[in-house]
Amino acid sequence: MPSVPTPQSPLSTPLSAEPEACCMVVGKTVGDVYFTPIAKDLWSLFTMHGAGNSRFAPKLPNRMFAYRVRDASGKPSLVFLNVVWPDLTNDQPFAAMRALSAELGAPIRLILNPGPEHHLSLDKYAEAFPDVRICVAAGRLERENPALCALDNVETMPVGDVLPELSRQGLHVHVWDGFMEGTFANKAQFRFGAKRGTSEPTVVWHEASGTFLNGGHGWFYWADGDKQPWLIRRLMKLRKGEVVWSPIHYAMHDSARCVESARRILDWRFEHLLDLHAGADKRIEGGAYEVAEALLRPMVEENWEALPFGVEDLEIPEGTVTGGGWKSYR
Repeated sequence: MPSVPTPQSPLSTPLSAEPEACCMVVGKTVGDVYFTPIAKDLWSLFTMHGAGNSRFAPKLPNRMFAYRVRDASGKPSLVFLNVVWPDLTNDQPFAAMRALSAELGAPIRLILNPGPEHHLSLDKYAEAFPDVRICVAAGRLERENPALCALDNVETMPVGDVLPELSRQGLHVHVWDGFMEGTFANKAQFRFGAKRGTSEPTVVWHEASGTFLNGGHGWFYWADGDKQPWLIRRLMKLRKGEVVWSPIHYAMHDSARCVESARRILDWRFEHLLDLHAGADKRIEGGAYEVAEALLRPMVEENWEALPFGVEDLEIPEGTVTGGGWKSYR
């Protein structure tokens, strides 16, 4: 389907006008590591990584977000989403996470994994924060990374709406059902030692900031899409200032369940769109719901020909144990 034009103005922040700067590249600290406030009760850490955290792959933005939530008594806590590959020598971004927690007087409560591939360094976070709950979507990770799922502070989430205690505090989390990594991604990644199984993206609506986070690999917003490497632009059909479905990342293995999740997302009345892999300060301010509705309409209406990946009766392969990382990369 055609991509959807969107505004490129930055998401306004009442907390700070400070621009985000890249502080880590593929697990190496390259500057001061700290979380930048980008909206009400929302902070961002901007890094660069390669696919699978490979230093040989093209460098792409990869962002970690921190949400502040409050319980019924008003007591605050922090929920982090999308871990980045850590620099263990410099204790980063662990030190930055602790610093934000101390500054806000809000203990770290949860770490959420957004979906495919981003689990590869979660074992290091589980060790650094043994008293923090780490939540990953059930299914693929249980087969591909059972060592991670066996850790005491790691728990799996079923598909659909999850973590109702967060929803009551204005942070809604949904594990999108019916998706898996597409055929291209499976074939391309198998040679690097990790057979791809089911891949359930986890999407988030944060009421306080009005933001929706797309789960990483569902659709992409590239305000500077024309500046990405040629192969990336070609495969993902990136166009400057537009939101596109990724035609190479996903295929539906259960259309009915996938449509149900799409309809659930459209129940959320968000205003802005955040993308884990968009550049620093490249966020959609306003109109994000209309963008999502346009992208999801063919799916909700079951107009498969208008989608770039269509519907396949896919066999879900059994994953291989990666031990939290792709050993052939290191």
